[in-house]
Amino acid sequence: MAWTESSDVVGSWIGDGAPADTVKLESWIDKAEREIKFRVPGIQERIDAEAPGTDLLETAKDVVVSMVTRVFRNPEGIRQTNLTSGPFTTSKTYGGDLPGGLSLTDDELAKLQGQRGGAFTVSMIPPWSPFAGWPS
Repeated sequence: MAWTESSDVVGSWIGDGAPADTVKLESWIDKAEREIKFRVPGIQERIDAEAPGTDLLETAKDVVVSMVTRVFRNPEGIRQTNLTSGPFTTSKTYGGDLPGGLSLTDDELAKLQGQRGGAFTVSMIPPWSPFAGWPS
């Protein structure tokens, strides 16, 4: 079962050049969803267990849209471009480890795995100590 439709990608596109080939778009959506399922085992079961319209499904759609958009915005996988015309130069640098590639960012992966950043503590006091749980 696909989470994302081609209209999700086209509807979230910013600027000109939205993909018009829905067959190619759906092919890349399928690839992105397979990559997510490979990198986040059990995600389909977690999505199926949640009520429709919950955060995990919507987050998965957002991640698929981002992955596919990166591919369509930079299909050649170029890291940087420069254009010089007389005294004027423009450049564009694409970020990420694999520009234009179908990949998950660390942030996207953490969102799908349900990880939240932040500090935590680990007690070094053994549970049998009289000071366990102190102060309470």
